Amino acid sequence: MKTKRLWIFLLAALVLGTAACFRPYGHHFYPDTPRFAPTYPGDVSLLRGDPRRDHIRLGEVWVRPGPMADRRYVEGILKEKAAAMGANAVVIVEDRFFRERSYSGYWSRRRPVYDRQIVGIAIRYRR
Repeated sequence: MKTKRLWIFLLAALVLGTAACFRPYGHHFYPDTPRFAPTYPGDVSLLRGDPRRDHIRLGEVWVRPGPMADRRYVEGILKEKAAAMGANAVVIVEDRFFRERSYSGYWSRRRPVYDRQIVGIAIRYRR
């Protein structure tokens, strides 16, 4: 009986530990890029196309918004993560939906669940 409780406890700890590692947003630097001091998130601009000024690509920022997340929340997360990298702007390069898994209820048939991911490149303008 004690070994069964131990296995249940270890399984619960594993599930909680795995769920705690999930992040719906993040960033990472490209290798061999210079590091800059963080900037103010309000000064970071969002671009939908290629920048016209000379720039340095610092890395990628990404967010997986929930179904009820609004545009200001998503933009705020992208700006906040880019500002932590020292960026002046974020160029949105990918906004896609992908099939994560399937769901079937007791009374309903299987239906796919789609998630959304937005990826941007954090850039720093050369002066």
